[in-house]
Amino acid sequence: MRGDEEVPARLPAPPLLRGYARGAPPSRAPRRPVAVVKQMRAARTRAAVLRAAAVEIDRDGYAGTSLVRICATAGISLGALTFHFPAKSTLADELQDRGSAMTRAAVAQVLALPASPLRLARALLLAVARLLEAEIEVRAAARLTRERPCEAADWTAAWLPELHNLLEQAGVEGQLSRSVDPEAVAVLIAHLVTGVDAHLRLRAHTGPGPGAAAPRDVVGELTEVWDIVLYGASATGPPRPERGEQE
Repeated sequence: MRGDEEVPARLPAPPLLRGYARGAPPSRAPRRPVAVVKQMRAARTRAAVLRAAAVEIDRDGYAGTSLVRICATAGISLGALTFHFPAKSTLADELQDRGSAMTRAAVAQVLALPASPLRLARALLLAVARLLEAEIEVRAAARLTRERPCEAADWTAAWLPELHNLLEQAGVEGQLSRSVDPEAVAVLIAHLVTGVDAHLRLRAHTGPGPGAAAPRDVVGELTEVWDIVLYGASATGPPRPERGEQE
């Protein structure tokens, strides 16, 4: 330092500390409004209730599920649950709506694919099976539809009419044999989906026993079954009726 330079009496405070130098509190990030915090907390509680209800209903059905059990699974009080869902029926309605909406979204993605009607029908079937395997809310909606008919959103209405339409189109375009009724194929597929649903539920809530083999690939097996439906398992065609049997 040169001798002619004047030493400042006080060095300026760094930018982040200037508030302290003036005696002001440090700046803080803006807090979320109380109403926003409450809304976020309510949304988390509602999601936890729906998830817990899906688990319980998927395992024990609508009649076998109680609000007390749902509270225990969700880790909340009965008052917190009834604040969002005053009765078990309203909770079940919400689950059916939720599962149906998830299924409709998956179906819409399938229908947007550039493929023939018969290939789209196959893709739709496998998409529904994947949803049943991956989303417990969808399995709960499927079970609630069977146990509470006409009470809320019919889960099968989210995919079965579109399957009917695809099979009808396949018939019109000559992709099905003339002797095959598209309606009969749709009924068969509906039964296949019911079987997949039951198998996945059993696997989810019982688990493999001691020494059991690894879980089977349900979607892969369903793909093989679908090929049998399309191309048949017999090399000689359907059997002719024996004498005395009805035609």
